[in-house]
Amino acid sequence: MKNKTVIICLSRVNGGMELASVKLARLLSNDVDIEFIARDKSYIIEKEEHFNDYNIKVHSVNFSSNLSFSLISQVRKILIDSEIKNIIFLGASEMKSLYFSTLGLDINFIIRQGSKKTTSKKDFFHKLFYSNVNYFVGNCEYMKQNIIDILPIPKNAKAGRIYSSLKLEENINFKDLNKKIDLVHVGRIHPGKGQKDALEACRILHENGFDFKMTFLGDFQHKEYYEEIKKDLEILEYKDKIEFVGYTSKVKEYLQKSDIFIFPSLGEGMSNAIIESLGFGLIPIIYNDTSSPEFKDLGFHIHLTKNNNLEELKDILLNVAKDFENEKIKASENHQKALEVFALNREKNEYLDLLL
Repeated sequence: MKNKTVIICLSRVNGGMELASVKLARLLSNDVDIEFIARDKSYIIEKEEHFNDYNIKVHSVNFSSNLSFSLISQVRKILIDSEIKNIIFLGASEMKSLYFSTLGLDINFIIRQGSKKTTSKKDFFHKLFYSNVNYFVGNCEYMKQNIIDILPIPKNAKAGRIYSSLKLEENINFKDLNKKIDLVHVGRIHPGKGQKDALEACRILHENGFDFKMTFLGDFQHKEYYEEIKKDLEILEYKDKIEFVGYTSKVKEYLQKSDIFIFPSLGEGMSNAIIESLGFGLIPIIYNDTSSPEFKDLGFHIHLTKNNNLEELKDILLNVAKDFENEKIKASENHQKALEVFALNREKNEYLDLLL
């Protein structure tokens, strides 16, 4: 039996990292005594149903800055009182506080990294703050290399890769081929997530006479950005073919009714949204950035742009629409492969191997 473990994610927003932290806690909870530390008034804390039916003790901490005496003392008290021996931290900004929270304690410290970093952290102070980390885990090969390039890895620490997993549906009723092309984008409404590019890419379908519908799923996190999109929609000739659903718990139902997963987002890790689209046999059209080439290396049928520009995105979308029946057949084969590559037990066992 592994020792008591705490998952820490101190972000307030609703995004891939936050969902990954919840999923990892639930995944390990049947085999390990799991506790969770999250920030007060955060998405993780306020959505209590995340941990319904799971034996996971949740702690809420409050603090006003990333280097905070309040955060240090709260986390340290939890670690000592709960006799925690393993930490899995999803994040980065609070490393200063977590260094002092764990100082002098006998704890196996694991960092899980799922988003690209661009600024080197190999200065003296960051070397100090990361000096108590035992394992650095990227959620894909790209992120593993990004960790090695950017973060100060202590002499006795290790950097590795553990692909994310998802509970995918084994029995899929693939959407029937009909005269309408249904596209879907899954991601919080935020600059850089690609909603504007996906929206504009659909112009090529409109201009070439294809009947389609474009559905966007995701929390309206960036209000100003969404207001810009709404202004664009007002003058869009095909605005009646566009729907912004917002946050929904019925993502799987929307995927089941879709044909194409269009995701022109940059800087992603091994995106859960892409994995889900593969599991539903959709045709993925993705910007060729960070981890996305790994999906092709793993044998999935996906379309990657070369230059990550809008015109190339349009060209690929038009070519897929013209060869739609064949594309649907090829993409349906992604389903079985996704069940194998992104199996829950595989990810669970790889994390269990790192715990004391």
